[in-house]
Amino acid sequence: MPVKTIALILTLFLTFPASAQKKQVTEFKKGAILLLKLNNGFTTGFRSATPDLYSGGVASSPQITAIVDRLRLGAHAGFVYNNKRFSGLFGPAAALKLTDLRTQKPMALSFGNLQLLAEANWGTHGQRMAGGGIGLELLQKIQLGLTAQRDYHLNNWWFQSFIGYQFNKFKKVKPQFD
Repeated sequence: MPVKTIALILTLFLTFPASAQKKQVTEFKKGAILLLKLNNGFTTGFRSATPDLYSGGVASSPQITAIVDRLRLGAHAGFVYNNKRFSGLFGPAAALKLTDLRTQKPMALSFGNLQLLAEANWGTHGQRMAGGGIGLELLQKIQLGLTAQRDYHLNNWWFQSFIGYQFNKFKKVKPQFD
């Protein structure tokens, strides 16, 4: 390796703050997001007399960071097709970050995170559900997940997978000398 390249690399590592080398958190920043989701799954009553029914829909989930780098709280609203009819679903939502997904050293850049999801939904056709699941957020833009919710009023289970696009709304950093 040429001497100039080695000198440049050493200069960058020595002038770069050590705290930034150890941990660079890019997830769950202070601010708000808007998550648009496409859901796909089925409902079942776990009985032989009850057929499993397809369910799919679209949803919007605005969330705000309650605890930086740990917890987002928000709401969930959308439309779902199930049991040969369309319904509206709405309710509270929460996302708890479990872990960061990071590259290997030396910079340890975060490219995503794993989240524990919780939702409660009420529907226009008598649905009353509570449940949760696991979510994977990639590059602060794409979310993938699996959820299970128990409809305690209609006595069935909803199993869903989703893919979502995240619109971020973070505070912009103003330059110090402007």
